[in-house]
Amino acid sequence: MKPDQYIGYVLLNTTAVTAITSTRVNYGLRPTGTVLPAINFYDIAGVGKANGLDNGVYSINCRAATARAARDLADLVQSTFVGSDATGTSGNASTFSAIRVSLVRSGGLITEPDDSCFNAPVDIRVIS
Repeated sequence: MKPDQYIGYVLLNTTAVTAITSTRVNYGLRPTGTVLPAINFYDIAGVGKANGLDNGVYSINCRAATARAARDLADLVQSTFVGSDATGTSGNASTFSAIRVSLVRSGGLITEPDDSCFNAPVDIRVIS
């Protein structure tokens, strides 16, 4: 399993997330016309190597019809990956071992007038 597959696996296997988004979790761009709320995620600068470990930063975009709903979904995603103390998590998901997942930044809120929605991005670093 690759880091992007790990992120999708975690999101789709977190009941609190799927209760909001169902299966609307996509790698890459959000498909046009996707019902909201939805999540799409992608690597920001590619996955590099550091000390023999894969090290990549991923943007997880939490979209919803209202600003509050987008921010609430982003907060849930953030706590799913980095824990309530934002110090990071580690563990296994299927065949992927994440040594550390930590918060890089919470991007606030972006309005998307073309889609009439709000995007609350959360960037995480995955070291595996």
